[in-house]
Amino acid sequence: MTLLRRGTLWAIPVVLLAALAWSVLPWGGTRPDTTPRPPSVTSPRTDGSASPDDGAPAQRSDGTRRPVNADQGVGSASQGIPNGEIRSGHLVDTDAAGRRRWQITADDVALAQEGRVVHLRNVHAVFYNPDGTTMTVTGKRGVYDTSSKEVQMSGDVHGVSANGRQIFADQLSYSPATERVTGIGNIRVVEERVIMYSDRMVSDTNLGQTQFFGHVHMTVR
Repeated sequence: MTLLRRGTLWAIPVVLLAALAWSVLPWGGTRPDTTPRPPSVTSPRTDGSASPDDGAPAQRSDGTRRPVNADQGVGSASQGIPNGEIRSGHLVDTDAAGRRRWQITADDVALAQEGRVVHLRNVHAVFYNPDGTTMTVTGKRGVYDTSSKEVQMSGDVHGVSANGRQIFADQLSYSPATERVTGIGNIRVVEERVIMYSDRMVSDTNLGQTQFFGHVHMTVR
């Protein structure tokens, strides 16, 4: 009995040591990484919200992904054209009340004299009258003064008013201050059977109230 009791007492610490050794031995596989991870980094957007830095589309509250808009944050050119501003060969001028005075399109646009003068090639202009009618003028070349807002066209100039009258000239200019056009060189104003010739003319954009100067003569067809 005494030997049995002693054997039992010695067996207890041996079992405890064996269990401790069993727990520290590696038994294959990968132990879970319990190292705490830092919180995900977010980058602020221009609107003050945050987006994940991995570039993935954000999720809605219902778990679906929000589509990415490639043009987000990019200004649109369709927000309106300010007074006298050129966009892709398109030029518009308005008065103080916002009424459009004329509109010009051209194949080529070039700025000169620190942006004060705009040179145009293959010009198509539309001049607007207060009553809503228009006069269209085409020319090979054009010059627009951003200070005075005056437009000058040259090279086979041809204009057609709303009432059907036509003008042919070497050069034609328009002044927004007077809302009148001035033609210079080889002037021909055609209306039905009557053609007026002169060196120079001044008229409204209807080609109605017209004054002729220099070598003035008329023919009837």
